[in-house]
Amino acid sequence: MLRKQPRHRQAHFSFSFSSIALDRITGAASAAAVSLVAALTPSLPALAQSQSGRLPAVRVDAPPEKPRPVAQAKPKHVASQARSASGAQHLPRIDVGGARRGARVIPTTRAPVVTAATSVDGAPGERPLFPATALGRGPTDVVGYFAGRTSTATKTNTPIIDIPQSITILTKQQLQDRNSIDLNRALMYVPGVTVAQGEGNRDQITIRGQDTTADFYTDGIRDDAQYYRDLYNIEAVEVLKGPNALIFGRGGGGGIVNRVTKKADGERLRSIMVSSGSFARKRVTVDVGDAINDTLAVRLNGLYEQSYGYRDFFKLERYGVNPTMTWHPLEKTFVTLSYEHFRDRRTADRGIPSVGGFIFGGSAIYPGYPSPAPIDAFFGVGNPSVEAVNYAKVDLNRVALAFDHTTEFGLNIRNQTVYADYQKRYQNTFPDQGLGVVTTLLNPVATSVTPAGVARLDGYLSSNPRQNIFNQTDLVYKWQMTPDIRHTVMFGAEVGNQRSDDNRDLSCFNFSCAMRRVTTPFWTPTAYFPVVFANPNRRRHTNLDLAAGYVQDQIEVTRYIDVIAGVRFDRFDLKFTGFDPGPTDFRGQLRRVDNVWSPRFGLVFKPNEIVSLYGSYSRSFVPVAGDQFNVLFPTVANLAPQSFENVEVGFKAQLLPALLFTGALYQLNRSNQQLTVDATTAILANTRTQGGELGLVGNVTDRWEVSLGYGYQDARVVKTDRAPTLRTPFFTDVGKTNPFVPRNTFSFWNKYDISSFFDAGPGVLGVGAGVVYNSKFYPAIDNFVVVPGYARVDGALFVKLSENVSGQLNVENLAGARYYVFAHNNNNITPGAPRSAYVTLNARF
Repeated sequence: MLRKQPRHRQAHFSFSFSSIALDRITGAASAAAVSLVAALTPSLPALAQSQSGRLPAVRVDAPPEKPRPVAQAKPKHVASQARSASGAQHLPRIDVGGARRGARVIPTTRAPVVTAATSVDGAPGERPLFPATALGRGPTDVVGYFAGRTSTATKTNTPIIDIPQSITILTKQQLQDRNSIDLNRALMYVPGVTVAQGEGNRDQITIRGQDTTADFYTDGIRDDAQYYRDLYNIEAVEVLKGPNALIFGRGGGGGIVNRVTKKADGERLRSIMVSSGSFARKRVTVDVGDAINDTLAVRLNGLYEQSYGYRDFFKLERYGVNPTMTWHPLEKTFVTLSYEHFRDRRTADRGIPSVGGFIFGGSAIYPGYPSPAPIDAFFGVGNPSVEAVNYAKVDLNRVALAFDHTTEFGLNIRNQTVYADYQKRYQNTFPDQGLGVVTTLLNPVATSVTPAGVARLDGYLSSNPRQNIFNQTDLVYKWQMTPDIRHTVMFGAEVGNQRSDDNRDLSCFNFSCAMRRVTTPFWTPTAYFPVVFANPNRRRHTNLDLAAGYVQDQIEVTRYIDVIAGVRFDRFDLKFTGFDPGPTDFRGQLRRVDNVWSPRFGLVFKPNEIVSLYGSYSRSFVPVAGDQFNVLFPTVANLAPQSFENVEVGFKAQLLPALLFTGALYQLNRSNQQLTVDATTAILANTRTQGGELGLVGNVTDRWEVSLGYGYQDARVVKTDRAPTLRTPFFTDVGKTNPFVPRNTFSFWNKYDISSFFDAGPGVLGVGAGVVYNSKFYPAIDNFVVVPGYARVDGALFVKLSENVSGQLNVENLAGARYYVFAHNNNNITPGAPRSAYVTLNARF
């Protein structure tokens, strides 16, 4: 008889090393920066004097266009000027992406608590050779948890306080401090974002009530295949909320997630990080980079991890390598080339079933709840082994080439070309029916009860390869219309092709395809029936050609008002070929062409230099074939695309030079949305999400960093294509809550430098603590099952061991709470991890 694989519960600790470079500048520059902060923010001179630590380099040169009268100038953030590897030679100012005048200078803070995200040595010769704005989209003016600008939301390097949109940026230091090694862990701390199960084989999230597997981007380019994303080569994670088709094209109805990769910027890096701990985690990452000469820089990031999990039989192995190069052939020209190979193989685990519930005439009298199974119980088939039957694997190869040039008359030209090949395959068995569910139908009356002590298991094999190629060209030009009106105009185009396959074979138990499902006692959830996947179910291929053009104008009207307006046109040409083998399935070819306009308008009012109030309107769309465009049948081919319409108002206040307080209220309407009912059924519905968000991120004091967020969401169905029947007269979808949408989400993480309590130097010792709270949610649109809410408490300890070595201890679920972290439907619910501890040590040579 096959024996159960032992679980790894004890914490194992190993050590790694890193050192973290501290910026040093001259006393004259420090005094100038403090004076500038005091001048721009009269309420802060005392604070500025109290922050006597070393200041980062601050660029204060004027914009390249004709200067305005002093009385009309808008003091805003001034981006830090890059230096050469020697720290003395300044590169010419390159205003890539139309950088705007800054609001406030980045703050002075004392030495940070050293973690893997910071540098221990502050040698002046180890600063970046090339400016970040020339190397790609993403945040700039980053200090700890705070980011002052981003170019992702507008394709121009814009202060966040001037962007009429809710944005959450997880900087490298935040990710490291919280031990966020993959995207799922990182997004747990983002308000208004809910992480879903993704059937145990992919990233899947819900943003503002909109479920998606495709709204993921890498350096602003679509990364929409279905797989789990690691963060070993990531500088920051940006979450932009609300539809923004002007910038990103189709999808993104609730928002998008953009990963910003590490670039070859010329900084000398020799870093290795090793992590170990609970469930036999063994993880190593390396980050090596340098400037070959004044015009060429290289960088290499690498990863290897082998770990087990808190659930029976779970095993993970992944590795990645990402070399990148930057070439600076001319004064205002940059060329970057990057290649990534990434492989992830893991046990596919879809959790536990629900239990209970009474459904009368199509309406739930009382709901079901997750079954009381042990948190480690695996519901599935394990013959010849669980890992052989249940797995998910992906091989990714991605090449990216970017060209950035600024002409002598100020026109910035940026072109990106990306080719990505995803080889995705997964195979799984899972529970597909609740236990002890009582269902009563009327006319005539009939009652059925599913067995209370028996779990029913189903399964299938799926192969989903995809090849993407995209090319984007953006042109940005700044010009001054009058002394009080300035324009930053961006116009561009995108073309691409995506080829995808969706093949599925269903399970056959006991060597018979007539036996599609099997049952097993609830108390022995892992069954050992022979199983093969030899019952063809889907054979689908899609070939998508897309082309788009867009224009956007950011207008500064005096010092008080900013306007952003633009429109995008998308042509979406999808050719669908279906060979599904069922007797009633569609076989043949269909073609669907959509021509869609997507506008965006935003107004920002700034009563003073540190506060902005904004309102915005935006639209986006998803083709009727869905965000993975794998369902295009004659019954739906003529439907209009799914559309998103978002109205939002909000505020942003820079309370301190590196502390940002934000809030937003919004209403998001979606039409023709496909909502999951069960493993085989979906409906078309119109939904409405109303909600609000609050956020606080940055430095409260020179020792205390915080990241706090609260989100309220009410996402409901307002119209559906289903109706009551004689047997279900009380049935209705209208008014039901969207799946995976807790009404309230809250997260709070903070880190405090306690070095002074032990007479140690700044940055030697720090502690961190955080809490994540989600209220209850429904895992399916029928609202027949409730997943309870939870609160999880995390903690951390940070230590600087030497000038080149630092370490940290992270403990997740400190209180040992039992909770359910996410779900895929009513009977695929995943318990959360028990108390877990991980040690990471870092070395920088």
